[in-house]
Amino acid sequence: MPKIDAPTVAEHHARRRADIVAAAADLLGADGSTAVTPAAVAARTGLARSSVYQYYGSTGALVGAAVEEVFRRTIADIEAEMATAHSPAARVTAYLDATLAAAVAGHFPQGTYHAEALPAETAARLHGLHEALAEPLVTALAEVGVEDATGVAELVGGIVSSAAIQVQHGEAVEVVRDRLQRFAARALGLGEL
Repeated sequence: MPKIDAPTVAEHHARRRADIVAAAADLLGADGSTAVTPAAVAARTGLARSSVYQYYGSTGALVGAAVEEVFRRTIADIEAEMATAHSPAARVTAYLDATLAAAVAGHFPQGTYHAEALPAETAARLHGLHEALAEPLVTALAEVGVEDATGVAELVGGIVSSAAIQVQHGEAVEVVRDRLQRFAARALGLGEL
């Protein structure tokens, strides 16, 4: 019988699953979905590859779990950043900062996977995660009087992705962040941010 490293078998399994998902999410952020394999996750966690398969029966299921974890991490980071802002315009700025930081770190979910490679159940859950990711921005945009806040929030996601690409191509994060903030302030009619 394998040795467990928790007070109960259930806790042991929960820890193993959390370790596997964390490793898969880190690989996803660093190197994209093709890097998330049972062998790579096993090497990163110190588990046997067969142990990874006990928790996730396929590479697609493993990638799906990693994508969902990246969404959860990014949403938590956005919520923490926006919680410190004291006006709707400041919340828009905080959202831009948090999503750019996530994208630069490889943790902006939309850029980390190809939907066709994910299991159907994961793809179904991603719709809700996409909405949860955009919801704080939609709310802040509506509060500053932006019409069609949902549609505009989708466009903002596109400019954040473009800003992250500029950083990946060698521009300084601070320069790109300032450009993003100025562009968004003018486009959204927020004045000086």
